[in-house]
Amino acid sequence: FPFRYVAAARAAPRFERQLDEALLASIKDTKPLTGTTLVFVDCSGSMRRVPVSARSDIDRVTAGATLASIINCEDMRLFTFANKNMELPARKGMAVIEKIVNSQNGGTDLAGAISFANTLKHYRLTVITDEQDTTGRRVPEPVAAFSYMVNVASYRNGVGYGRWVHLDGFSEGIIRFIYAIEEMGQK
Repeated sequence: FPFRYVAAARAAPRFERQLDEALLASIKDTKPLTGTTLVFVDCSGSMRRVPVSARSDIDRVTAGATLASIINCEDMRLFTFANKNMELPARKGMAVIEKIVNSQNGGTDLAGAISFANTLKHYRLTVITDEQDTTGRRVPEPVAAFSYMVNVASYRNGVGYGRWVHLDGFSEGIIRFIYAIEEMGQK
């Protein structure tokens, strides 16, 4: 699993370069998703210092950042959100994981992130979050042809689903699932 490379790099920092190469090699043969993909990673306080499971040493924001780092797209725009939206270079591997994790912190304006995404031209929207929103505003429906809400804290209550394909948990299986859904041409 890709997140194990991140955990290993934290445990043995001197091997980060080799682990990063292994992480990138694990995704290099993945066929890129077509069209423009927007990826939004929640960097709010509720994503920090809370592991993705009772037996994990990876917190939610690191899990989300790792998943974002392995999405292979023809054209990707990468954003983080908390109280605001911030665009980052859409790169792969360990370097982008740390950039995502360290990009911001604060409350959660999930509704604002989706509203902003809806103003951008894109084919696919992937939001990696714990689905908490501190604004009290209703999360709008997405406008993308395919929209994925990936909940890395699936035991928590979510914001509702409507047009979203809702995915709970965290693994590279999520990306395989996205390929399968889009190949079938349905939601």
